Amino acid sequence: MFYILSKTIDVLLMPLTMACIAFLYAILTKNRARSRKVLIGALVGLYLVSSPILVNKLLIWWEPRASNEEKKYEVAALLTGGIIKRYHQPTKHVWFGKSGDRALQAFELYKRGKIKKIIISGGEGSLRGGRINNSENNGIRQYLIESGVAAADIVQDSLALNTRQNAVNTAKILRTQFNTDKCMLITSSFHLPRAEGCFKKEGITVFACPAHYLQEDGGAIWFDKLFPSEEALAYFYLVWHEMIGYVVYKLVGYI
Repeated sequence: MFYILSKTIDVLLMPLTMACIAFLYAILTKNRARSRKVLIGALVGLYLVSSPILVNKLLIWWEPRASNEEKKYEVAALLTGGIIKRYHQPTKHVWFGKSGDRALQAFELYKRGKIKKIIISGGEGSLRGGRINNSENNGIRQYLIESGVAAADIVQDSLALNTRQNAVNTAKILRTQFNTDKCMLITSSFHLPRAEGCFKKEGITVFACPAHYLQEDGGAIWFDKLFPSEEALAYFYLVWHEMIGYVVYKLVGYI
């Protein structure tokens, strides 16, 4: 029920959904003055959430900075979600998705000896609440093994359907299989605030390892950055989704 409710709230609060509602209201209302105000407000709002300059400022504020501190951990938790785009039989060829950097960071840390074990946490679900399969989880495992990670060093959790379940399931694995309450946490930088909060709520001490940075280095403002862009709007969607998720998780006690 929570899964369905959270996804519904998320969709309703997205910029284009709200803009469509505003445009529909402006068309149907008989109050012309109010219609103009709603249209102007919707257009201004769309510009703000698709402005490369403003969205990048938001990303710089929201995404945690990567630490230069070099630490070694027994276990790293690698959270799934957009890492693998397609994973098909019979070749089982792996195509990386937009969050593929998460898997690359995990492999790099393993290769450098910073982590010894990797927990791949995340399954796949639907709005009806059912589990579809664990093809992404299996695809990540295949990539890691083919890259040189020992199969014995990989633990799979394909039951988690959201960030809270990632934390709950990983905490159980850490305590039962590794006798520890510490781990490195690898996920997209914009997802880290919520993920880290969930893990700490479960009593796990985490060393955050952000991947898949969206922000750009601050610098000169080029002329084209003054115009709205589809990429900026897509980035805003990701961050806005996380902000909504963070607030909802805070309200229900998951963080």
